[in-house]
Amino acid sequence: MTESGGCRVFVVEDEFLVALQIEDDLVAAGYVVVGPFTTLQGSITASREQKFEVATLDLNLRGEFVYPLVDELLERGVPVLLLTGYTAADLPERFRALPRLAKPFDGPELIRQVESLLAAR
Repeated sequence: MTESGGCRVFVVEDEFLVALQIEDDLVAAGYVVVGPFTTLQGSITASREQKFEVATLDLNLRGEFVYPLVDELLERGVPVLLLTGYTAADLPERFRALPRLAKPFDGPELIRQVESLLAAR
């Protein structure tokens, strides 16, 4: 468990069971989940309308990469955690240094990564 203080986590994930697990893990740790969002356009629109402190992003949504969303969030200063099966070498160079959690991952590691991002803000 964590002392998240009800921080809001923006979740983008198109696989239903994975999204459900992410949501369950975050809620159990005391976070408020914004989402999950399953499409690039839907997530971009929601990211502009919703308030949140950190984002977890699946990089590939049914064949569409979320790179425009990553760029926009980084420009706004939002900490981003990439959730992906891709290696750092598979990513565009500008994203290789971002925190990345390789799929499949476990709940405790997800929470550690989110807490680390929030602590670094």
